[in-house]
Amino acid sequence: MENKKTGVIIAIVAVILFIGVAFIFLYEPARNVFTKPPVVQQEEVTGDLPVLECNYTNDQEVYKDAITKKDVNLCDCVSSEELQNKCKKATMDITFYDQALTQLDELLCEKISSEIKKDACYSVVQSSVTQFEKEDPEYLARVYAASHNEKAIGELETLTAEDQENVDAYIALALAYAAKGLREQEQGNDQTPYVNKALEAVESAKQIDNKNSEVYRAEAYANEIKPDYAQALTLYDKAIALSENNALAHAGKGHTLRMMGILEGAVEEFNKAAELDVNNANVFIYTNLCSLEYSRSHDEEAIKNCKTVTQIENTDPVFQSEAYQIMSDIFIKNNDIAQAKNYLLQAKTLTPNNPNLFVAFSKLNFFDQKFVQAEADARKAIELSPTKSASYLALARALYMQEKYNEAIEAAQKGITLVSSDVSLLAPSKSAVERDLNYVIANSYRQMGDTIKQKEYEQKAKDAFENTNSLTE
Repeated sequence: MENKKTGVIIAIVAVILFIGVAFIFLYEPARNVFTKPPVVQQEEVTGDLPVLECNYTNDQEVYKDAITKKDVNLCDCVSSEELQNKCKKATMDITFYDQALTQLDELLCEKISSEIKKDACYSVVQSSVTQFEKEDPEYLARVYAASHNEKAIGELETLTAEDQENVDAYIALALAYAAKGLREQEQGNDQTPYVNKALEAVESAKQIDNKNSEVYRAEAYANEIKPDYAQALTLYDKAIALSENNALAHAGKGHTLRMMGILEGAVEEFNKAAELDVNNANVFIYTNLCSLEYSRSHDEEAIKNCKTVTQIENTDPVFQSEAYQIMSDIFIKNNDIAQAKNYLLQAKTLTPNNPNLFVAFSKLNFFDQKFVQAEADARKAIELSPTKSASYLALARALYMQEKYNEAIEAAQKGITLVSSDVSLLAPSKSAVERDLNYVIANSYRQMGDTIKQKEYEQKAKDAFENTNSLTE
């Protein structure tokens, strides 16, 4: 009994020490995350895929280095499978903890496997939020906004009510409402009320400073979500006219062109933005360049831009996660399943509830012939966002490989109904996804012996393929 009491006391002391040390050493870095421009590592960024180098004398040395660097890839250098799994779990726990504090988001604490560390995480995040609410609510609002947390809206509404001349707060509020509209749209809900709220905030900002380039960038973004791409382009041009050095306005214009399928113009605008972004501070630029170049089969340029994103510390978690996901896709393309999985695990520590991440895990498990897990991942993606046709494509493929042909057809047909309104797809990608969905249906009917239906859907797939080619010419 005495030993049990001693054990409990030691555990409590350990938690208190963990909380105290973490708060002392991580409180100030958390304040600085969104007030100093992030800096890319000084090493030259190339277009070569990263190579895992295992220059260690023993497993313990690897384990320590992986945790210190918070690099789950290094755990693959551990020879013992049991220790390798522990290494990955411990490394991810620490990364989840750091991200929870950086983003001030308790939901990230839930992903920590160790109960002691999880409880410590909750305590530190809650204490930090409470202190910021009292001492620096504007900073708290900026953290929430920078990490795409919907709590930003409430904090910014309070700030604008207390200081009606704070143009930056109104701009941030407009962007937060527009982002909320996009999330609602992805859930199959109406984004209009949030777009209207965003535009109301823009009008308030204009009354304070109608020559502010950022005001029109925010208005342009709201019009993207509306969606009114023509008006968005007009407003981005106005933002650029007011400030030619506004890198984010060029990036926003590039993003609109990308959504319209004008890829050459999009790349041009993103490259302009990159030239202006001398500190590599805006990962939105480089993630988009990575994705665009990868979609155009320019793998070397894609890798270079994604590596730029992944080497920046304490930055936008959503765009950094997307960069890791694209890199994972490139590793799959190069038949390196281990590295592909590790990059997805790193993405998971940034955005554990991102539906695109589960689509990526489904693709990885499909490639690795783990079709049951691929199905589970696709279903999780659909649960998180029921409007993404790519999720249904992943599900249909996983079901097909399990010989569940009727279910595969049902999933693919559902995906086809979503393609035209899927805001996560570029114009050329819509036809490509529709083509692939039709091929799953055709192949399912072939396996079921229905040659009439098979030919019908093969023709639909070919029609979609021709449409894909016409859009990319």
